[in-house]
Amino acid sequence: MQLDQTRIAIRERRLGEILGLALQVTRAGAGWLVLLWLLGVTGFALFNGWLLRETLVDELLFEEVPVGYWVLMLILVAIEAPFATAPLSLYLGKMMFNSDFRFRAMLVELIRSMPQLVLYQGILRTLTMPFLLLPYWMMPYVGELILLERNPMFRGKQNRLTTNRRSRNLHSNNGGELFGRWLLAMATSIVLILAIGFGIEVLLMQLTSWEVSSTVQHLVIYPFALWLVVGWMAVVRFLSYLDLRIRREGWEVELAMRAEAQRLRGNIAPVI
Repeated sequence: MQLDQTRIAIRERRLGEILGLALQVTRAGAGWLVLLWLLGVTGFALFNGWLLRETLVDELLFEEVPVGYWVLMLILVAIEAPFATAPLSLYLGKMMFNSDFRFRAMLVELIRSMPQLVLYQGILRTLTMPFLLLPYWMMPYVGELILLERNPMFRGKQNRLTTNRRSRNLHSNNGGELFGRWLLAMATSIVLILAIGFGIEVLLMQLTSWEVSSTVQHLVIYPFALWLVVGWMAVVRFLSYLDLRIRREGWEVELAMRAEAQRLRGNIAPVI
């Protein structure tokens, strides 16, 4: 792996540039990204539909817009999204450095990361979610840290850098900017979800002359659009994580120095 030969240019970017770059990255890695998106999302989407179907049917009897159903749906998706998109983050980490991606190796890495994902992204993130959206404001890139940097959960006798300390080092003093970016990304996501859902409705009606029922709208079409945007936002989040490392830690300099160290080690002849 050549650390200074990346598929994405290492430089600082504004949010608008990141959103545009995410479309290019999605197109470049569409094959694996679609497959891993299906792998991560399908189970959660089916579970949510099964769990909330009766709630939707009951609300549609009295209301045109099932607000309670969508509140529950969004809460579930917010909890599930880090786990559903974890395979995408692992693939993007390999894609970044032109490394070979092996599905079995990805599963092994995912299983090894699962205890920390459950603790930080499942339990702690869910518990703090009601308080001013703290999981997004204070530590939006914990998933990338767990999956890509693989810091241990505990310091141990060697006083290693833990995931918690690494997260504090990366996110500290950037809360306002990160929260502002999150708000803009959420606004973009809402527009995309509505546009994709409406587009699917129109396409179905034009091709089949079939009027889409309210149940199909809320149970199938718009949840599909929601999960589609969740997958794309995983790419945006990965690129935003790289951008934060570049701006805060000078990551491009670190990569260049590590690449040069690799080359120097390769040029040193072994002593016999």
